[in-house]
Amino acid sequence: MEGKMPVCVTGASGYIGSWLVKRLLERGHHVRATVRDPGNKKKVNHLLGLPNASTNLSLWKADLTEEGSFDDAIQGCEGVFHVATPMELLLLKDNAGMDEIKSTTVNGILSIMKSCSKAKTLKRFIYTASVYTVALQPEPSLFDEYTEDNWSDVDFCFDRKMFGWMYAIAKTSAEKAGWKYAEENGIDMVTVHPALVVGHFITLCTSFSIDAATSLYTRKFNM
Repeated sequence: MEGKMPVCVTGASGYIGSWLVKRLLERGHHVRATVRDPGNKKKVNHLLGLPNASTNLSLWKADLTEEGSFDDAIQGCEGVFHVATPMELLLLKDNAGMDEIKSTTVNGILSIMKSCSKAKTLKRFIYTASVYTVALQPEPSLFDEYTEDNWSDVDFCFDRKMFGWMYAIAKTSAEKAGWKYAEENGIDMVTVHPALVVGHFITLCTSFSIDAATSLYTRKFNM
């Protein structure tokens, strides 16, 4: 991407999203950052204070649960970074609402990709997946590296119900749906699969990964 056209970042107020916006602005990109509530200063003030934000950053209201709500933000963009995801999925322990949550996650990525198709200017769609979509198997992996052919076993996740099992099922299902849509509609899609994400944070609140890491010595964990 050459930076002549804007790029869109979903979930821009989160830990990864905020750092992504910061780096894109530093490289001269015009960034359209989508958040559920642009008027929530607690969630967006750190974005507005970033270098070059006054000239190159705009906030857009969009919600994963609303079909077409990303249309305007993505229209005219050359790149879309889909970072938004419901992290509370990691803490759910029972089956209540699983189908609805899975459907919301899958429909969310498809809604955004449909917006990309409508825009007709997209060069690349970058999806923030998770290590949860490739690494959870009944037997320890014998692979030296993971490829596009490696997927977490969703039946195994459902049966074992390990920590984050519903998150794994939802994210795996969403990524598979995304790849299928990309192949059928000619979208250049790239996925990244982070595990525990730690380091300096620029948000006003700590991230799930940082809370999980520090809980090893604080013995406290708050979502």
